[in-house]
Amino acid sequence: MKNHQYFEKLKLLCTVFIFLLFACGDKPEESCVAPIGGQFIEVRSMGTIDIQFINDLRPSFGIPESFTAKYDVDVYAVNYATTDPDGKEATATGAIYIPKTGNNAPLSLLSGQHGLTIKKRDVPSILPLYGYLGLFGAATGYASVQADYLGLGNSDVQNQPVNQKSSAVAAVDLIDGMRHYACENDIPLNENVFLLGYSTGGYVSMAVHHELNENPRSFVINASVMVAGYFDLNISESFQIADTLYRPAWALYSPFMYDQQYQLDLMDKMVESPHREKLNDLFNGEKDASEIDRALTPISKNLFTDAARTSFGTHSDFAFYRQLLSDNSLNEVVPQSPVLFIHSKEDGAVDFEQSVNMHAFINSHGGNATITLLEKGEHEPVAYSPAVIQAIDWLKQYKYKI
Repeated sequence: MKNHQYFEKLKLLCTVFIFLLFACGDKPEESCVAPIGGQFIEVRSMGTIDIQFINDLRPSFGIPESFTAKYDVDVYAVNYATTDPDGKEATATGAIYIPKTGNNAPLSLLSGQHGLTIKKRDVPSILPLYGYLGLFGAATGYASVQADYLGLGNSDVQNQPVNQKSSAVAAVDLIDGMRHYACENDIPLNENVFLLGYSTGGYVSMAVHHELNENPRSFVINASVMVAGYFDLNISESFQIADTLYRPAWALYSPFMYDQQYQLDLMDKMVESPHREKLNDLFNGEKDASEIDRALTPISKNLFTDAARTSFGTHSDFAFYRQLLSDNSLNEVVPQSPVLFIHSKEDGAVDFEQSVNMHAFINSHGGNATITLLEKGEHEPVAYSPAVIQAIDWLKQYKYKI
C-alpha cells in the first residue's frame, strides 16, 4: 500500500515537473499581425548604396559637409496591396531603405513622402535616389520607406496628386506592410513611426495624419516634419492666376488629372490653343516637368483663357473643380503628435503662408506644431536639402528609448 502511494506521488511530481519545464522554457514567438492594408506582393533587391557614395552626393543635393552617413544602406523595391480612391483593390509600388548597422538594435521607421512627380518612372522604386528622404534617413540609422504614390511607378491607377484619400492610404499601407514584413524577416523595429515630406509630400504627410485620425491602425505617428508643403486647397473668390508661372507643368498637372478622372472638360475651358492640343501627349507619364515646361509657356495670358486667369474663383465653369479641391483640402487637420514645418519665404511655388497658417491652426486647436521659416530658397529639392537634414536631426528627440 505504501509503495502504491509512493508511486502515485512520484507520478504527480513528474507531471508537475514536466508542466513547469514547458511553461518556463522558451515561449513560442508571437505571430506577426497581418496588416490591415499593404501586404507585400513582391520585394526585389536593388543593391547596396555605400557610405562613400552617399557622402559623395552631398554637393549635388546641396547638403552641408557636416552631414555624414553612418551606414551602408540596402535598398529594395516593393509591390504592395492597397486600394484606389473608389475603394477597389489596387497595387502600388515603393522602396525600402535598411541601414546595415551591424547590430540587432531595433530601428525607428521613417516614411518619406517625395515632391510632385509627373514622369511615372521618376520614383524611388525605379530610381532609388529619388527616395533621398528615405536614403539619407537610413544612412543615419532609420529604417525607411518611400511610396511612389498611386499611378506612379508600376501602378496602373491614375495618379491624383491632391486626392486626400488615395494619397494617404497608399502611404499608410506601405508603413503597415513594412511593419509586417520586418516582423516576418527579422528586421528589428521599435514602435516609432516618423513622417518626412517635401512639397506634395507635405500634403501627403498631412493626409496620413487625417487618415489615421479617422481610421486608426496598429501604429501611430510619433512626430512629423513637413518641408515646403501645401494644405489649404480652397480657392478664394478674388483668386487670380499670376502673370508669370513658376512652372507651367505644375500649374496644369492637377486640373488635367482631375479632368481625366471626372470628364469635366476643364482643359477646353482653361487652356488656350495651341497648348491645349498638346496636353494629352505632354501628360502621358513619359515626360518630366522640365520637358513639359519647354513645350508650353510661362506667360499665363498665352496659356490660360481669360475666364481661368481672372475669374477662376467665381466662374461657374470651374465650380465643380473648386469643390473637388475644397473636399481634398487638409487645412483643418490636427495631428496627434508633434509637427515641424519648414518653409522658405522666397518659395515661388508654394506660399510660405501655407505652413504659417497650418502651424497656427494646429496650435490653436490643441496640437503641437513648431515652424522654421527660411529667409532664402526657391522651391527646389537642392534649396531645401539642408532643411531635410535638419528635419532628420529634429526627429531624433522623439526616438523610442530602448
